[in-house]
Amino acid sequence: MSYSDKLKGYWEEGYHYYLEFRDDKLTVRDYRRSVTIETTVSYDADALERGERTVIHLADNILSYTGDGEMMSEIKELAYENGELQFLYYYTIMGETLYTLKKVDHHPFAHIIIRDDEFLEKLQGEWLEWPNNEHCSPMIIKGSALSWRGMGGRFHVVTYTYAPDEVHLVPENLIDTQFSGITSVLVEPDMLITRQIIMDIDTPTTVFARAEMIDEIEVPDSARQVPMNTMMYHPTPFPNLTGMPIGMMRIPPTETHSEPLEKPAAIDENDPMVCKSCGYRFSEKPGRFCPECGSSMKE
Repeated sequence: MSYSDKLKGYWEEGYHYYLEFRDDKLTVRDYRRSVTIETTVSYDADALERGERTVIHLADNILSYTGDGEMMSEIKELAYENGELQFLYYYTIMGETLYTLKKVDHHPFAHIIIRDDEFLEKLQGEWLEWPNNEHCSPMIIKGSALSWRGMGGRFHVVTYTYAPDEVHLVPENLIDTQFSGITSVLVEPDMLITRQIIMDIDTPTTVFARAEMIDEIEVPDSARQVPMNTMMYHPTPFPNLTGMPIGMMRIPPTETHSEPLEKPAAIDENDPMVCKSCGYRFSEKPGRFCPECGSSMKE
């Protein structure tokens, strides 16, 4: 079977998908540059060379599966047309999306710039989890290895060409999707922010700082909430979503208290031991943020 040089090489949509053709071999990567499909293909090379719309047939077209092994997303159709690839994507929850990919001359990781030499030294040592209490665990960075809560791995310090001012810690192999249970770590001047990407949504999850800065940092509001993983099958009041995995939601923080919390009918604005937002009464001098609702206590 013959193959067209017009198809060989790299194709990019810009964010979501990145394809590589090598004769009858196709590698599909997602927005993390993780491999989602490696398969063989067949197509009419003569028709493609003539400039006709040409459908590319995939031996495997499934991009992702549910926890029960059922198809979650797939390539419905892949076709060459007018020098572009038309990538018809189907997701069981959202339906169909058409992506257009253009041929590029760079490899899958050309958007990543490794900056280990510049940043590794200043990242060394212990970073405390905010808020600093008995339930929190420090993050330890030693060399290019990170450990936290019994998990860890080696990493690179990188920036991306599309976000040159952001600095991240990412897995050493650059494509591992479960680096210490998080997608990446954003490096700020006085804190580290772990982040999780679920369905293209980039969400801060946990914040770390040096011991001397733990009560001084400005924690992102979204990181003060507790993430709840809902990537599972369960009943839901929405008929269109019944039995479907619905991603990750964020819920307000909750804590276990020996006595039930009671919000007073009227909050004393001058009482320093009461949160002005939710009415939570502190048993000792409050920290910078309310542990019940996350509101700043210095406002």
